[in-house]
Order: sequence, then structure tokens, then C-alpha cells
Amino acid sequence: MSWPEIEGTYVVGDPAAPIAVCVLTSTELMSPLAATPGVAIAGEVQTANLGLECIVLNIVANPAIRFLLICGRESRLFRPGQSLAALVENGVDAGGQVRGALGHEPVLRTVPAEAVDRFRSQVELVDWTGEHDLTELRRRVASLAQRRPSSLPAPDEGMHVAKADFVPILPGGRREPLRYDPKGYFVITLDRPADQIVVRHYRPDHTPAHEMRGRNGSSMFLGLIRQRLVSQLSHAGYLGAELAKADAALRLGLRYAQDRPLRSDAAEGVPPSDQPAKPRMAEALDAQHLALVPLGSAVQLVIQVDDVPEMGTLAGTLLEPTEPGSGPRSFRSSQVRVRVGWREATRVAMGGRDDLAAGALLRVQGELQESGLVMAEGIAVLTSVATVLKR
Repeated sequence: MSWPEIEGTYVVGDPAAPIAVCVLTSTELMSPLAATPGVAIAGEVQTANLGLECIVLNIVANPAIRFLLICGRESRLFRPGQSLAALVENGVDAGGQVRGALGHEPVLRTVPAEAVDRFRSQVELVDWTGEHDLTELRRRVASLAQRRPSSLPAPDEGMHVAKADFVPILPGGRREPLRYDPKGYFVITLDRPADQIVVRHYRPDHTPAHEMRGRNGSSMFLGLIRQRLVSQLSHAGYLGAELAKADAALRLGLRYAQDRPLRSDAAEGVPPSDQPAKPRMAEALDAQHLALVPLGSAVQLVIQVDDVPEMGTLAGTLLEPTEPGSGPRSFRSSQVRVRVGWREATRVAMGGRDDLAAGALLRVQGELQESGLVMAEGIAVLTSVATVLKR
């Protein structure tokens, strides 16, 4: 069967098996538990609303699943584990609020009421929140699987489909000419010797007004907004995109010219200099090639972050380009888990360290230190310029 039906952060095991495992925020447990006999799927959950909706809809879509095992680290802020247990125990009220849940906004807006009822009657909850020991968890999985519960009848058509009434919109539009912004316009350049981005603000009559220098495009953009130097949304969007390009060019040794795509020296016809080239991001590895890379090798990869277990550590899913050599445009999830470590010395382009958070799309350059762990030397934030396609 085509399952799971709802996208999320999970690893599929045996779809005909009776156990679903929610590892809460302990993403490192997903792959080993999904490979354990008796497990249909192992996934994480970060929130007590959309996260719980994905769990309910995917479990209801598979009538073979009869147990839900909760384990791993609970989020002290969002409390999805406690909210999930409350959902199984108490259900929801007329507004979709989970009764007795302590998490942040524990409400299911797009799940049909009959799907919630089916979920609660379908699974037996086994709450081992806080347990990380794989040996103990595998023992519990084996004990549940030995009970060999029978599958339920298939759910009614449409029961496991979210009632999300999104209005489709198309990309594109027309930006107002910058000369119409009564606040003026900006000229962005790079000062290579000083290793800085330079933003010069001109009034509408072309007289000079302000100058800002910095090394982080995101911080500079916020400074211009703070000073109220932009009055149009389209102008602000344009300025943010240009500062992200300038940031990437500064950190990755690319040539920057306002309103033009980033280029390398070779692409501009500039002969190689005697100075050592600054490191640049190369072709990202797919799952097949990453598995063949020896430890200690330099690697490039793209990930979608779904967990920040501790400061300086990111966890997520390895992404593969839809077309080799297509650049940071569109990717597909490989469902291979990777971790990335970073330090204060790690270069961050097209954003700042505040962008190294759950939900980010990142291109990582670094050293493969152990299976599934890369220590980053440089990170480019692709969140606003790349997309993850559905399989």
C-alpha cells in the first residue's frame, strides 16, 4: 500500500507490523527502532498540534498498527509526549483541543473527529517517555509484537485525510520601481580588504544619506528595518535577497554585483590569482555516495533540520538534488538521518546562527567524523531559496 500518506519526519519499517514508535525529540532513535522487527514506523514529534495531527492521520491510514510506543526526550516547552498521551486517554473537545494536554497550543484543527475516535480505539498506548536505551526499547517492542494483534478493518474513505483548506496561489508578481519608495534606494557592494558588506542609502534625489558596514546580511537587513529606511514590502523583499547574496559571496569567495547572479572568478573570465581560493560549496552527496565516503573525508551535503538536541548540534534528513548539478533549487528527502556539529569558527552564509534551527534547509561543508556525523566548516542557509519536493 502507499503509506504513510502524510509527510513528516519518520523512518518506515515494516508497514504490516503492529507497532508505531514516537521517539519525541530523540531523532537518533528513529532509524534503529524502525529497523527492529515489529515496528511499522518510527518518527519524531516536535509540536502538540501539527505534529500530533500527522501521527493520528498516518496511524489511522494503516489498520495494522495497534500499539503506539512513546520514548525518548520530551520537549519541556511544547510537551508533545504528554499531549499525545492525553489525546489517547481523553480525546478532544468540540474545538479540537486535546483534553488534559499541557503542551503549547495542543489543538487538532484539520483532523476529522471520526479519525480521532478511530485513532483512540485503534492503538494501545505504551508510555516510556524518557527511555533512551535501545536494548530496553527493543525488548519492549518484541514483547508487544509477540501479542500478534489482528488488524482492524480498513478505515472509511477520507477519514485519514486532513481537512486543510489551503487556497492555492501562484508565485510571481511585479515589484514597484525602487524610485517610488519615498525612503530612497540602496547600493550594495563588497569591501574585500575589510571583509565587509557595504550598504549605502541614497535619498530619492540621489543625494547620499546613510552607510552601513557589516559581515552578516541578516543582521544588516534588520538594522535597516530598525532605522525605518524601507517603506515598501517589495523593496524590503528585494533588499533581503540582495543582502543574502552579498553575505554568501563574502563568505564563500564568490563575485558579487547587485542585481546579478553570483559568479565564480572562472565564470567571469578572471584568470586564477596566486592567492589561495576561499572554500566554496561543491556538489552535494546523495545517500548512496555518502555511505561510501571514508571517515575523515571532506564532504558536502544538504539537510533539512528537524531537531536541535543541544547547542552546536543539528539533526535532520539528508536531501538529494532532483537533478544532478542543478544547484540549490529543489531537493527530495532521502529519509537518511544525519547530524551536523558546528563551532563558533564555522562560517555561516546567506543567514546567521539564528537560522540554524528546526525547519531550516542547510548546505553543509565539513568533515565526516563518524557515520552520520559531519563537523561543519561552512554552512549556507538555503531556506529561502530552495524547496523540498514531495515523493
